[in-house]
Amino acid sequence: MDRIMAKNKYYSLKNILAKQAQYNMIYGERSNGKTYAVVTEQILENFVASGYVEQGAIVRRYDDDFIGATSARSMFNSLMNNGNGENVIKKRTQGKFDGVEYYGGAFYMTRYDEKTEKLQRTGVIIAYAFSLTSEQSYKGGSYPNITTVFFDEFMTRRFYLKDEFIIFQNLLSTIIRHRNNVKIFMCANTVNKFGCPYFSEMGLYR
Repeated sequence: MDRIMAKNKYYSLKNILAKQAQYNMIYGERSNGKTYAVVTEQILENFVASGYVEQGAIVRRYDDDFIGATSARSMFNSLMNNGNGENVIKKRTQGKFDGVEYYGGAFYMTRYDEKTEKLQRTGVIIAYAFSLTSEQSYKGGSYPNITTVFFDEFMTRRFYLKDEFIIFQNLLSTIIRHRNNVKIFMCANTVNKFGCPYFSEMGLYR
């Protein structure tokens, strides 16, 4: 578990990855790079290193979390123009892809078409979207290429679902099955940890 204390410091997964844990819990102040680190250093890096095979799972609590241009469907937008004005996707894929577009519950790689001057969606998927409220609907699916599960905003100031921890574990079971090559990242902004079911269910105490 990583608690980010320093202000205005870009977060890196280097220290937490060194622990070789299956579950990786990260929380700290808003806009310190938690999401960017998981998406770039874990999902994108694995995707590229595997020859565009390994995928991620983006998990949120509600279906509505994937509705709207500024919702979780924009998870990869910062990779197309990071703080230094770089297109990280284009750089890491050596120009094979330019960006990511969300469509039908999946994040597809895109490529700029010079003829039409538009980004064209390819058939290559870098990640799938999952909501806890729709956990039952995923049970018939198969996701053998997912090696990173990213549950963003796992702590909330609002309400948790009834039996949320069990629902999350059921979702993980659907995604992972009997594999042992999947890492789970749980990120959140610093909010009141008391009342969060994940800490109590996982036996995490101060």
